[in-house]
Amino acid sequence: MRIKGDIIRTVRKQKKLSQVTLAAGICTQGTVSNIENKNVCDSLEILDAICKRLNLSLESVLDDNDEKKLTSLLNRVEDLCNTFKHKEAHLLLKSTSIDVSDFQNRELEVRWFYFMGITNLLGYNNTTDSLFYFYRADELGDSNSIYAILSVNSLGIVYEMVNELDKAQVYYEKSIDMLNKMTVKMPIEATKIFFNTAKFYSLIKNYETAFTLATEGMALNRSYQSLYMLDLLTYEAAFNDFMKSPDLKEPDFSHAKVFATFNDNQNLLDVIENDEKILTR
Repeated sequence: MRIKGDIIRTVRKQKKLSQVTLAAGICTQGTVSNIENKNVCDSLEILDAICKRLNLSLESVLDDNDEKKLTSLLNRVEDLCNTFKHKEAHLLLKSTSIDVSDFQNRELEVRWFYFMGITNLLGYNNTTDSLFYFYRADELGDSNSIYAILSVNSLGIVYEMVNELDKAQVYYEKSIDMLNKMTVKMPIEATKIFFNTAKFYSLIKNYETAFTLATEGMALNRSYQSLYMLDLLTYEAAFNDFMKSPDLKEPDFSHAKVFATFNDNQNLLDVIENDEKILTR
């Protein structure tokens, strides 16, 4: 993809960062040099991580007009999905006339397939179409593609929804393994993978693993100084800690209630209120 490398170079110098420092934990110094001097980058994940480190928006450095438009649209889709408006997000995806297959940007294509899959699944319970999109994203993505890994994790959701729990576990475990093999810094979007997988292990009564995964998701948030899905993660941690610890008289949902109140997550507050009535020893 074509990049406005001069913007990245200018902001990097303003922040008094060397190319090596900017690249640390993300990519090689040579990749940063190619971005700045040749205006090219082969990975949207790497470019996004660099932009975040420089406090730049991804759209501000993309030089391809259609890619820029699609990136902006997918950002809006992601915001809608994060607030559980999957039907609205799906309609937005279907409204664009941009053909993602025309791009050389493989990661943008992977991201498109992931969101087509997750909006079909959670917006319309359409497991058939969502399977196609998730498998396609997995095929196209490389080992550092968070949206390919999210697609593998979402295959677990599909099979969980149709009660094929053995198949679901295969994909949940595969997504965690893929996360741990990433050679770039784990992005904040991996929080969804930790939460979805923790929830599954809680369902099959493996409370120890569920607790561990929830706390790993919380640690990822801490590394980004983020509150992303922290209400849900702290709930899962508290619930599974109680279920695995016979010495605890009741679950401690105090942190989950604070974050749920902050996020105005009334559904979770209702769940907690009910749990506090029935989960006692």
